[in-house]
Amino acid sequence: MKMGSWHLRLSFCVCTVLLYAGFCFGADLKSAKRAYEQKNYGTALKELTPLAEQGNAEAQVLLGNMYLTGRGVLTDPDRAVKLFNASSEQADSEAQLFFGSIDLRPHTDSPEGLKWLRLSAEQGNQDAQLLLGKSYLEGLKEVPADPVQADMWFRLAAHQNLPFYENELHAAERQMNSAQIAQGKALAASWKPKVATASGAKTAAQAERKN
Repeated sequence: MKMGSWHLRLSFCVCTVLLYAGFCFGADLKSAKRAYEQKNYGTALKELTPLAEQGNAEAQVLLGNMYLTGRGVLTDPDRAVKLFNASSEQADSEAQLFFGSIDLRPHTDSPEGLKWLRLSAEQGNQDAQLLLGKSYLEGLKEVPADPVQADMWFRLAAHQNLPFYENELHAAERQMNSAQIAQGKALAASWKPKVATASGAKTAAQAERKN
């Protein structure tokens, strides 16, 4: 057998195996997500755990939420944080939302929390945008209030005209003056979502740890 032909056959076999593995991986995740949504947490735990250990970001955030809330498992906030961290560094916006929210709790790391919330909000996650707006409206111990930034994020969260987000925007704007609202509106009009990458999220995390 010629060397070139052997390499060709080997490459074909490798590609076939990888394609099949990817198909199975996707199928397993779909089954795990269905179990989670149906509140069959025993099955979800069994199926999500190996996927999370293999580095699947969606599995990590779902499993992290189970450990955070005690759904189907004993509550384990430390394990939840590790899972959210791993998923966040792969640029999963839901994980970044959870991870950032945890860091915004009293006596934790507010700047770190805002950083992860911003990464999620910049991808268009409405809940992250809303929470980021609230953080800037109220101000935090290490982060002063910024009504203009608050208005921008509230406005972005409400852009699909859903009543809950719109009501939050209107309530927030009652605490602002017309100039702040105008500036926030202008920032929201020029805002564009970012396509986050795993390397970008990881770099941001590493840079934050150095500061």
